[in-house]
Amino acid sequence: MKTYLKTRTCTIIAMMGTFLFLFFACKKKDTQEPAVRQSYTANLQLNGAAEVPVVNTTGTGTANIIYYPDNKTITYNLTWQLGSSTDATTGMHFHGSDTGSNTTNSPIVIEITGFTTGSSGSLSGTTRALTDTEAAQLLAGKWYVNIHSSTFPSGEIRANIVLVGSSTGGGNGNGGGGGY
Repeated sequence: MKTYLKTRTCTIIAMMGTFLFLFFACKKKDTQEPAVRQSYTANLQLNGAAEVPVVNTTGTGTANIIYYPDNKTITYNLTWQLGSSTDATTGMHFHGSDTGSNTTNSPIVIEITGFTTGSSGSLSGTTRALTDTEAAQLLAGKWYVNIHSSTFPSGEIRANIVLVGSSTGGGNGNGGGGGY
């Protein structure tokens, strides 16, 4: 009888141990989806025809822009080729104002730094946080990006920024494109 009770007690303890092991091992994992992050994008073509007044140049460029309203920053990737291989890149800026449009010039809002001074190049970066006023102007299409050169110090190529809304999971990735 003692052997029977001893065996039965050991069996019960083993079953309880197995149950506890399975209970904690099979605990439901956190399967929460990553947060959706709102963003606005624009995939732009820079050219002299968008400058005000129009600039006669063969220079071209692209600007891929993502605006994140949660932290009010712009992430950008610029590539450019000026119209002359002997030209120097002298400046890059985001311009805008409350009266900004594709037919007017606006003051510089954010300087873009770190570019090569050669006649072509590429550059990626993130801006400082925009103010509420600046963010409203950007979303209203009152901003543009332009690249200045030694031949065209007021700006050789430009693209007016028109953003398209999108969402990205977990704060990564890129949404759809836009234009100007």
